[in-house]
Amino acid sequence: MASFWNKKATPPTPPENPVERTDSQLEPDMPELEKTALDNLGAVLRIWGKYAFDLDRLNAKSIRQQCEQWARHVLVIAPHPDSPEMAADAGLAPADPQLRNWRGLRQFITDLRCKENAYVAHQFKDTRQVIGDFVQTLGAVLAEDQEEQTRIAAVINELRTTIETNAPLEILSREAMRAVNLISRIAEDRNRRHQQAFQEMTTRLQNLRGELDAARHEMELDPLTRLYNRKAFDEQLARVCELHKLSGQPTCLLMLDVDHFKTVNDSFGHPAGDLVLKQLAECCLYAFPRKSDFVARYGGEEFAIILQETPQKTALSLGERLLKAIRSLRITHDQNILNITASIGLAEFDPRASASQWLRRADDALYRAKRGGRDRLECQPVESPLAQG
Repeated sequence: MASFWNKKATPPTPPENPVERTDSQLEPDMPELEKTALDNLGAVLRIWGKYAFDLDRLNAKSIRQQCEQWARHVLVIAPHPDSPEMAADAGLAPADPQLRNWRGLRQFITDLRCKENAYVAHQFKDTRQVIGDFVQTLGAVLAEDQEEQTRIAAVINELRTTIETNAPLEILSREAMRAVNLISRIAEDRNRRHQQAFQEMTTRLQNLRGELDAARHEMELDPLTRLYNRKAFDEQLARVCELHKLSGQPTCLLMLDVDHFKTVNDSFGHPAGDLVLKQLAECCLYAFPRKSDFVARYGGEEFAIILQETPQKTALSLGERLLKAIRSLRITHDQNILNITASIGLAEFDPRASASQWLRRADDALYRAKRGGRDRLECQPVESPLAQG
């Protein structure tokens, strides 16, 4: 053996947990220092194999097996990976079986360490590139305005400089975290802005909806009387017909016309006529206060009233009450007191009929009230199936 192993010195204390020798013991006449050195070298090889990791074209299991073979070779001169038993198939020259193959061991460790170094350097380079690309892409995605782009570009340039100068990993990690934290703050700020913009937009939409509802309601109203207009009445009449067919609840329609309204206009002028219509509209709203009651100006001096869930008998009573209220009106115009009356035609809905047929029956009843002397209510009864046949 080389003189290194034969140095005269106080033998060191063996390790507390020496590596167990397998297959056979070291030579009995071997100096204690050399035995301890071989023990520790075998332990190093086995530890190296225990914590091996996959490399390019060399997996951890193969490294672990080779380290174990070299450890046994060092400890008990067992065959090593380059021994005749191991190298016969590869056509390698056999080594002396009585000597430890220190050159082969050194070459194995050198090659393995070089492969590990190349692998780690390559992976570290890839990691640096991935971190840089990730942060740059994340910043490009999140930046919305020029100020954000400037802030992100500055921190990404610093990170790129750190990558290009091969700074230690802890510095690279610190710079990457600084970039990520900045981008996170920008994302949080943008999220708050979006939330605020969303709330503002929601408020504007709600206001717009209110304005549209008000505009739609205004379009449904008669500008003079503020009752529903003819268009709104036609739509409501169709809806009520469909609803009645589903629910079967009784519904009545009243058509009202002011008696001798032309005389009012001719005698007192159109402003007086407008005042009469407005006063009559208020009287109708007062007489039919339910939310389901629908009062509309049908046209000119004619009004229409839809009473849902109201049988004919009740509608007759309500109609008579309305006529009495109209008779009691005292309308003052230019120091003149105007008294008016009205005629009403009533028809209960017939589920076998259409909306237009229902309206025509109410009109027929109104015509009879006019022809019968005015200031009265006439009812058009529902025809029985036999009468229709």
